[in-house]
Amino acid sequence: MKVLFLSVTAGNGHNSCANAIRDYLEEKGEKTYILDIYGYINKMLGKSVSEIYNFSIAKIPKVFGTLYDIEEHNKVGVCSLMDNINRLACKKINEFIKENGIDTIVTTHVFGGQLITRLKRKKKIDVLSIGVVTDFTLHPHWENTRLDYYVIPDEGLMRQCIKRGLKEETLLPIGIPLNLKYLERRDKRESKIKLGFNPDKPLVFVMMGSMGHGNISAIISEADSSNCDYQLAIVCGNNKRAKTRLEKRSFNKECKIYGFVDNVDEFMDAADCIITKPGGLTVTESLAKCLPMIYVDPIPGQELKNVDFLVNNGAGIYVTKNYTLTDALDQFFRYPERRDEMKICVERLSKPLAAKTLGDFILSNLDKTTNNKE
Repeated sequence: MKVLFLSVTAGNGHNSCANAIRDYLEEKGEKTYILDIYGYINKMLGKSVSEIYNFSIAKIPKVFGTLYDIEEHNKVGVCSLMDNINRLACKKINEFIKENGIDTIVTTHVFGGQLITRLKRKKKIDVLSIGVVTDFTLHPHWENTRLDYYVIPDEGLMRQCIKRGLKEETLLPIGIPLNLKYLERRDKRESKIKLGFNPDKPLVFVMMGSMGHGNISAIISEADSSNCDYQLAIVCGNNKRAKTRLEKRSFNKECKIYGFVDNVDEFMDAADCIITKPGGLTVTESLAKCLPMIYVDPIPGQELKNVDFLVNNGAGIYVTKNYTLTDALDQFFRYPERRDEMKICVERLSKPLAAKTLGDFILSNLDKTTNNKE
């Protein structure tokens, strides 16, 4: 079996998701490939797509949100433009599929879904095709693709997907695939000790995505001003400027500041709650670790949709102008019944086995195909 993963470097989530499934299949002895679609076609194009995305969400999030809304109503916009670029990409991707004898294609971005759909309609390929939705909403234009299956984060999104035009029998509500290291839940006290924190005091974990988006300084100032007694672990990701600024400050609370870390799972095991930008992968990791969430600075578009779904399912608290971070932290730490309710809701939404479940599904479909050919 040979599986091709198509991704787009628009944030790290799509690539992380593809790598999680790939790792599981390779452990099973299957041959896999991952292509950043636009980087494979042209390095400058791939770099431009990534840079435009990062600039949009960091510098002009309202414009990004407006474009997202335009796309959601099926008007001509970015996805339509990328669909035209996909016409040019089809030949090169099709050549890769043929040359490498690909049996299955998994795409973790809607742009890949558009590309696969175009190749299928032209009868260029006849392989198992699976799209993976990486947020708690159906991104614009998935409904215009024609794949064999669609992986979605939760059963609660099935109605939305069907209403938008996807067929019920194609929906796999198995969760967003994660690295299987998120399966392990370590003892909270021992995790705090390992990371150098006081094991007898609550730990608030602050992480604003791999790029450290949002006003981290303002978030920390507010978290540091709360009357509740806790300590802070702050991960700035690749935002070196934010890390430098924070390191020059003094704090009322015990606080440790980090740049990019590769042991987020360990911080989540140690933490009692997380303050985070509600990106699909960060949320899914938190759910896997049964970690209650406080959402700040969502990107207009998919992240606001994530908040809608998650808050309405009891899995987090949303900070707004009228409900501040200190309000949220006060509610969380003063009322144990609220914490217990959130943990129950988080546990219900948790699907840490998604990568294994999808990997086994792909393998079972290969067996069916082989038996039918025989």
